[in-house]
Amino acid sequence: MKSNIKKYWINGILFILSIFVIYSATFAKVDSTAKSRIESSFNQALGVFATAKALNGVISLVQGTEIGPPGVTISIGEILDPINDLVERFSWIMLASLSSLGIQKIFMNIVGYDSFTLVLVFSILVSNILYFIRLKKYKKSRNLFLKFTILLVFLRFSIPLMALSSEFVYVNFVQQDYSIEKSQKVIKEAQHDISKFDDKNASYFSTKYYKNKMIEFEKIATDAGNHIVDLIIVFIFQTMLFPLIFLFILYRLVISISHSFNFTV
Repeated sequence: MKSNIKKYWINGILFILSIFVIYSATFAKVDSTAKSRIESSFNQALGVFATAKALNGVISLVQGTEIGPPGVTISIGEILDPINDLVERFSWIMLASLSSLGIQKIFMNIVGYDSFTLVLVFSILVSNILYFIRLKKYKKSRNLFLKFTILLVFLRFSIPLMALSSEFVYVNFVQQDYSIEKSQKVIKEAQHDISKFDDKNASYFSTKYYKNKMIEFEKIATDAGNHIVDLIIVFIFQTMLFPLIFLFILYRLVISISHSFNFTV
């Protein structure tokens, strides 16, 4: 008696979950919201990458410049060379981040395709029928369809949920200390200040101007470097580390739920 009641409860919960999945896959706005989020992240990453390359170009232009009063030669490259190396390494990280976001966009297009949704709905319906009937001769077919359905559900919702979760984590836990917008603004200002370097106001025989200019460039390089490191942390976490952790946790959750419904029997 208790086993029958448990069976009816499991069947009822499975049916409700199936309806929820079908509704979410066909009518909910999860896809459009997730696509918008991924597109926004991709454009933001592209803008940051362009800003970093622009800074790299400006530094390359002024690196060979030497300033100083007669008898004293000061190379700007000595101050800017470390930040230039950091920018070049950061560019590779941004390429990896853009690749990750581009792959997410492709997967969103695949799982959001109407044919994929139709296959998912059909598989859910067949799985429910086979699970409710539970005839021994359908055991292999039932297990096959259930596993196939779980795989489709995982593929259908993993990327959208990951994109939305990434946005939530960034806004609530990351942005306060590692703001992409703020860091990008500082890098743009550094690019502008370095590109506007002008030696016309220097006194030909005074070293004060050159000392101040070196201090100014050192401060610009330090500030820009700190914010580039912040951006490295954000993009590695948001586009590489977090997706892997999220997908692993979601996978383990799906496996646990499937076991609780005895999907392997």
